[in-house]
Amino acid sequence: MKYSNVVVAGGGVLGSQIAFQAAYCGFNVTIWLRSEGSIGRTQPKIDHLKQTYIEAIEKMAEDKNAWCAGLADEDTFDKEECLKKVENAYANLKLELDMAKAVADADLVIESMAENEKDKIAFYEKLSPLLPEKTVIVTIHRHFFHQCLQNILADQTNICHYILLILYGRIILQKL
Repeated sequence: MKYSNVVVAGGGVLGSQIAFQAAYCGFNVTIWLRSEGSIGRTQPKIDHLKQTYIEAIEKMAEDKNAWCAGLADEDTFDKEECLKKVENAYANLKLELDMAKAVADADLVIESMAENEKDKIAFYEKLSPLLPEKTVIVTIHRHFFHQCLQNILADQTNICHYILLILYGRIILQKL
């Protein structure tokens, strides 16, 4: 399966980082957020990541010892191309409150919400009927997710498949 459309559920520190890196790598990325307040907390993180990437690329151009894996290969590094990728990632990363709209064409949903059992159960119950059959779901959490997913999906037949993975942001996105 070719992954193009990525949805990150949750715009906390890790969710924002995963989303920005995926967008930097050329994926169409939407961060699904639960409330207007979440947008107010997530946007500054995205703004900060943009600046962090720019600073890292500038340092990489000046000092090979300041290399940041995941931004470029050392042998093909092009500062201007990397800076363009940062601008494109920033400009094209979407924040969305409407879950149905966010996941309508999702190839991959990365769940990056806080470890709150009640909230996660509500999230997966709401998400389940909205997903296209092609969508793969991954989570950044190794604890508790398996139990919740079994309970929620015991009677679900409308979703083709779920794949449970431990997601370590940049590593997996670089290999998709």
